[in-house]
Amino acid sequence: MFLKNCLKVMTMDFDVVIVGAGAAGIAAAIELQKTNLSFVVLEARNYIGGRAFTDRETFISTPVDLGASWIHSFGSRNPLYDYYQRLGKDDQFDYDDEGGDALIIDYNGRPLLPHARQRAKLVLSRLYDRLDEFAGNNCNSDDQSIEQVIQTVYEQLIESDEQVKRIVDLSRSGMEQYEGSNLNNLSAKCWETGGAPGGDRWVSCGYGTLLQRICKEHNIPIRLNTLVTHIDTSDTTRIAITTSDSSSALLCHRIIITIPLGCLKRNTIIFEPPLPEWKREAIDLMGYGLMNKLVVQFPDCFWGSSTRTIIHACTVRRGRFRFTICLPPPSNILIFFVTGTFAKELETLTDNEILLEIMTFLQNIFPKRTVPNPIRYKFSRWSQDPLAYGSYSNFAVHSNPQTIADLAKETADGRVHWAGEHANSNDGSENWCYACVHTAFTSGQRAAKAIQNQLNNS
Repeated sequence: MFLKNCLKVMTMDFDVVIVGAGAAGIAAAIELQKTNLSFVVLEARNYIGGRAFTDRETFISTPVDLGASWIHSFGSRNPLYDYYQRLGKDDQFDYDDEGGDALIIDYNGRPLLPHARQRAKLVLSRLYDRLDEFAGNNCNSDDQSIEQVIQTVYEQLIESDEQVKRIVDLSRSGMEQYEGSNLNNLSAKCWETGGAPGGDRWVSCGYGTLLQRICKEHNIPIRLNTLVTHIDTSDTTRIAITTSDSSSALLCHRIIITIPLGCLKRNTIIFEPPLPEWKREAIDLMGYGLMNKLVVQFPDCFWGSSTRTIIHACTVRRGRFRFTICLPPPSNILIFFVTGTFAKELETLTDNEILLEIMTFLQNIFPKRTVPNPIRYKFSRWSQDPLAYGSYSNFAVHSNPQTIADLAKETADGRVHWAGEHANSNDGSENWCYACVHTAFTSGQRAAKAIQNQLNNS
């Protein structure tokens, strides 16, 4: 242990404390296990995984992720690839392996007409060209939102054909779904910056379950139900950490903070002295989106057992119930992905009111079928979760990769380290991305290695 070689004026509890047992905290712990440093992970929740949470109780034999579902950029370079190969496969239905059909429909359940789809494709190509032009023009010193940049071209190209408009809006809402925010909040300068390249892999056992299995394999020391409320770095010889359930402080040499960006924005941890202005500015500037899942189980598969997804164009508002995953018998589950403003509005409703919205939608798109009453359901409300306050980060207007670099940069003379899906700074590789579980994992590895280098060289 590092401290055995140091003169101590007081007893240190650990060399390193990791705050948060999500992907970043888990990865940091695994790295520290390769050293002789003592450490512990403090987790405020009563489970491991954070926003990667698998519900294994509501739907009996079917695990359902209420947070992250896919390993993005799936392949041998992904730090979670080998773990998934060993620990992530269950002997049950695998969404990615079974094939199936995508039901792409208009607001009334009817097919989208080929000529309208072709016309919409041309319009979208022009919109993407406009975004590429703006993002690639280094003379544009001031950022704008994606909505601002494409709005004029959009209005010029959209004609009287309402179905063409709905198809174009369906694609625009796909951007919003990916980022978890509306286009008027997203940076046009950072259009297509840091997106996850490559294919995706559905985690059949549940992403939260996979992270729990990784923890079990490594026997990581984690204290659950331990909420960190105060971090004091005013003494240069140690860091004092206060938790909600303790009257005395936990002492350490280094700390890795992996709590969600939403919690940093809400100041759920008090820092003494306060965080430097540049760190605070990065926290405030980075975007933070919302994606919720409305999971509903039915007594039968009335939508058709071969259907894997429902993609829906809407007349009411762009992106309303645009994307649904369909799990076939015996699960008979629909998972509605809702994002941005629509997701926030739904969070204000009761469960029964949300169910009514869903049933009205299903009856509208399946007018000739009997839609039975659901037998089970579960709705996430991530923006109301006091340990998340949202889902994942994005490039808001005026933010950029330097914002992420600032979020990842150490504070308190290098003693406080930062990690998480929002803090995976650009390493210059073609595979760099952010806002994913595996990028949170990578950021945790980076922070732990930095601490090891610091303490070994001191």
